[in-house]
Amino acid sequence: MGNKTITLVNGYREVGEVEHICAFEVPELNGKYIIYTKNEQDKDGNTIIYAGKITSKDNKQFLENIKDGDEWEKLKKIMKTMSKYSLEGEVYV
Repeated sequence: MGNKTITLVNGYREVGEVEHICAFEVPELNGKYIIYTKNEQDKDGNTIIYAGKITSKDNKQFLENIKDGDEWEKLKKIMKTMSKYSLEGEVYV
């Protein structure tokens, strides 16, 4: 995909490297989010993507699971819109 690689760390233990797809802020949810992949594929050959909420503490960034149903639904709509426009853009490349 050609995106930046980031390292996920759990405490002081490195969990693994993932490929950063994008990060964005959603003011109405008062949060910052990241979409990334481990370059895994599902049974149909589609790349699996992950999303998490970015929080900051003591000048460090942390990734949290998105637990709230309304928050998750809003993020799914955003990701679907991004995917739709991304695929439409490929027609013109």
